Amino acid sequence: MARKYDDDSRIYIEGNAVRRGQAVPKQEPAVSPKSREEILRDRERRLHAKRNRERAMSINLGYVVFLTVAAVICFCVCMIFIHLQSDITAHLSAITSLEAQVSDQKSDNDAAENRLETTMTLDEVKLRAAELGLVYPTTEQIRYYSIESSDYMNQYSDVDAR
Repeated sequence: MARKYDDDSRIYIEGNAVRRGQAVPKQEPAVSPKSREEILRDRERRLHAKRNRERAMSINLGYVVFLTVAAVICFCVCMIFIHLQSDITAHLSAITSLEAQVSDQKSDNDAAENRLETTMTLDEVKLRAAELGLVYPTTEQIRYYSIESSDYMNQYSDVDAR
C-alpha cells in the first residue's frame, strides 16, 4: 500500500484499508416553533391514539368466551375425527383378518374335496352301499313320465309312492 503525505503532514492510506473519515452531521431544516394550540392538539391526538391502542389490545369477557367456545369446538371436532379414523383402521384390520380366514377355509375345503375325490372310487362306493343294504331298483320301482311340452314340466301334486 502506498503511503502519501499531504501538506499538513498527515498520513493517509489508499486502497481497501482506508479508514472512514468523520461524516458531516446532517443539518435539519429549521423548524418554526409550534404554537401552544398546535402542541395541545398534538398531545390530544397522541392521547386518543394511545387510548385506541389500549382498547384494541384489551381482551374483554365476551372475546374470551368466544375464543374458549371456538377452542372447545375445534378440540371436539379433532377428537371425533381421530375416533372415526381409529374405528376405520380397526374395521379394516378386522376385514383383513376375516378375509384371511375365508381364504384359509377355502383352501382347506379344496384340499378336503381333492382328498375325497382321490380316496373314493366307484367300486368302493358299491361295496359300501352293499354293506349298508342298498340294492339296485327293480323294474317295478322305476316309473317313467312322458313329457308333452318341450323341455319342462310343472308338478302340481306329490308323486304317489308305492
